[in-house]
Amino acid sequence: MAVELGNKAFWDRLTDNPARLAAEVCMVDVANLDRTLEQHAALRAWVNASHEAARIGEERLKWEHTKARARVLLTARQELDGVTGKNKSVAVLDAEVTCSTEVQEAMSALLDQQEKRGALRAMSDALEDRKDMLIQIAAKQRKERGDY
Repeated sequence: MAVELGNKAFWDRLTDNPARLAAEVCMVDVANLDRTLEQHAALRAWVNASHEAARIGEERLKWEHTKARARVLLTARQELDGVTGKNKSVAVLDAEVTCSTEVQEAMSALLDQQEKRGALRAMSDALEDRKDMLIQIAAKQRKERGDY
């Protein structure tokens, strides 16, 4: 199955089944080795660029998570503790911030992005190994044909 890079199905599969997608992206078509060799550099460049974009996206989401925590903390500090009627303790504030919907949604988005970045990093590493394998397979085929 040919994998079309960057379309919605690709990103959905990256989330749903990254191991299988990585195996398909990094597959070596020995029957059509010349085409595989020609496309390898472009494939690796695309995966590396996507990984970098995912890393930047992760940094943006870390910032959004930090801002969400700060907003919720500022709001929570303005209210008195419902049990004691006094200012909230650090533990109570931390619990309110951590359990808030806004912070949980920001953290969920961040974790999804980290998973995506990790899968792309794994693909990039696999493509490095694939390069070495392609070189070996091509050398073996040239030797078998007597092209040396």
